[in-house]
Amino acid sequence: MRQKEAGHGDTIVTRADSLPGYLRLQYFFLSAFYVSLSLFFYNEMLPAAAIYHFPWEVTSGAVQEGDSIRTFGRLSCYQPEESRATLSTQHASEEHHVVIHTSLVEPFNPIIGAQYLVLGEVENAEGVGVMVRARVLNCVDGVNIAQLQKAINEQRQFFRERDCKAGDAAQPTDTT
Repeated sequence: MRQKEAGHGDTIVTRADSLPGYLRLQYFFLSAFYVSLSLFFYNEMLPAAAIYHFPWEVTSGAVQEGDSIRTFGRLSCYQPEESRATLSTQHASEEHHVVIHTSLVEPFNPIIGAQYLVLGEVENAEGVGVMVRARVLNCVDGVNIAQLQKAINEQRQFFRERDCKAGDAAQPTDTT
């Protein structure tokens, strides 16, 4: 439905099915055009799908600035005045710390010692190094981290196999 001002403060509602045939067709195509145009620009603005990265991969520099990632860890520190949190994870007898910029997810109720899952973009910050600008920061206390790590590894294996099969199918076979 469309609305037009009548001039005296009255609003006239025009239904598309009450229009003559040629105008109805124009109305339909214009509506479809605007919807498709808005979806095009909306999809262009969406960030890339985030890939799970282990915290030790984030701190080792395996991810690049601007990458969308998902990672996890135990909240060990929260500095609300700086909008900064630190997630910690133990791996191979080393403690790994991932710094999280929390300005986009505040206010939130931090629970020190709880497990968190973060979705965000990697950026380099002065004095900090690699930092994740969080778009989503969820408390997932109670999640079995060993099972999560196993699931991430299995997902990676699946994607490698799928990409390998897609690469093999894309290459033409030699018929000579």
